[in-house]
Amino acid sequence: MAAKKIKIKASSLVETLVSMVIILIVFGIGLLIFVNITKASRSETRKNTDEMMASWSHELETAGFGDDSTGEKLQDSIRLSYAVSTVAAYPDRLRLVIYTMHPEDNNRTDSLVRYIENRNEDGGQR
Repeated sequence: MAAKKIKIKASSLVETLVSMVIILIVFGIGLLIFVNITKASRSETRKNTDEMMASWSHELETAGFGDDSTGEKLQDSIRLSYAVSTVAAYPDRLRLVIYTMHPEDNNRTDSLVRYIENRNEDGGQR
């Protein structure tokens, strides 16, 4: 009886390399999409906090500070705090610093510094 030849079917080296290149290209495109989405999300959050700080600084400037040199508020799950101090070189100016903090761990995420007019008691600020 003649021996039967057993044929093993397998892919060649070229086929394996081509499939690996295709997989790497798909993975690279997916990674680029992921990076762009996370960058867009971070920039949108940063834009929102910048807008919140700017609007609150204008509110504080308009309403005045009274006797408080510090204060804080919680808005959209972001804690905003401010500190007002006089500027020694410019007695007609106040230094207003607004910080955004993460509410759980109290880490500062951003800050805004503005120099505003130092009004007298009848003007509303200091």
